Amino acid sequence: MPSLCSIQVRYTTVVTLLVLVIVVVVGTSMDLAVRYRVRDEAFLNAEKIVLRWSAQVRGGHLPHPIPASAGVDLIQVVDARGRIVNSSPQTGRTRLSRFRPEPGNRLQRRTECLPGRQCVLLTADRISPNADSPVVYAGTAEPSILATHDLEYVIAAAALLMTVMLGWMTWRITGRSLRPMEQQYQLASTTSHELRNPIAGLRLQLEGALLYPDHVNPRDTIQRALSTTDRLEAIVEDLLLLARLHGGEHAPHEPIDLGVLVTEEVGTPAPTMPVHAEVTGNVWVHGSRTQLIRLLSNLLSNARRHAETGVTVWVASAHGQAVVEVTDDGAGIESADRERVFERFVRLEDGRRRDATGSGLGLAISRDIAHAHRGTLRIEDSACGARFVLRLPLIEGK
Repeated sequence: MPSLCSIQVRYTTVVTLLVLVIVVVVGTSMDLAVRYRVRDEAFLNAEKIVLRWSAQVRGGHLPHPIPASAGVDLIQVVDARGRIVNSSPQTGRTRLSRFRPEPGNRLQRRTECLPGRQCVLLTADRISPNADSPVVYAGTAEPSILATHDLEYVIAAAALLMTVMLGWMTWRITGRSLRPMEQQYQLASTTSHELRNPIAGLRLQLEGALLYPDHVNPRDTIQRALSTTDRLEAIVEDLLLLARLHGGEHAPHEPIDLGVLVTEEVGTPAPTMPVHAEVTGNVWVHGSRTQLIRLLSNLLSNARRHAETGVTVWVASAHGQAVVEVTDDGAGIESADRERVFERFVRLEDGRRRDATGSGLGLAISRDIAHAHRGTLRIEDSACGARFVLRLPLIEGK
């Protein structure tokens, strides 16, 4: 199965290549269209001028020299012997072209490029079918857009910029679309690894009891199996909760007095460390009572597990937020591990030693619940032990 990163690379590559092909085709078509339009317009202007002066030649009213007009400044009248009879001042004494239209095709377009000189777009008109008929030439120097590759450079730069931008957008959009799949893939991979160990241990215990019934105490085997089953059950329940949180399932929300909720949770009988709660003022939030109870329960269980003599919970409001601090007086958490402990199935060595049956998902679930309530859960500095700080949007006016 290809990795999700390779899928993202593949989609981005395909889209980028497709865009590149399209912009190359469009850019080439645009380049040809612009060149044809500029060239055709130059020839049409020259044709109008050459027909005008041809009529003047036939009527015998041709001025000397011939004035330039309509942007066409290169005009010559050449007789049948190739002598310049009349011309515009800009042409000099050099013939614009040695081409003479045939009697049956009197009006023709030419592009003349003499060595060392700029190319000229000309229209030639034979005055009459007679052999001694003069020819009128009119034209203009080839525009720079046709004489250089500036147009191609501009189109190529625009095409490259468009390709890069669309490729980058495709990468971002594909990555955003695949992010949930990446998270599910990672969760499934980590979950399978974490479930494999207790299942393998359970199988080993049961197989040992079957293979060596005379050397194994059935009661001890059943107790160990039940302990392993409890851990598997805890992992499965936590995974289901994570799936609901990440699946967009919305639990019913209601106004909740966070101080009362904390006081009730702290007052729940527990055989371990004592917990002292301090509530300052009315602290109301809008959220799921069940999920917030789970979050507080996870924080209190974690604090009790690592405390030496007790746990302190402080509830107050500050800067438009409800703040809950859960502090223990244990060994604390190193700065390098403060974000790591919120990852799924991560359990530090001290936590494994104090509780071997934990799922390693409690803090990850707690942070996900905080995010689901548009809040944050972080570990902040403390003079002693670990200090977990929960911040949630405060309901004003309560």
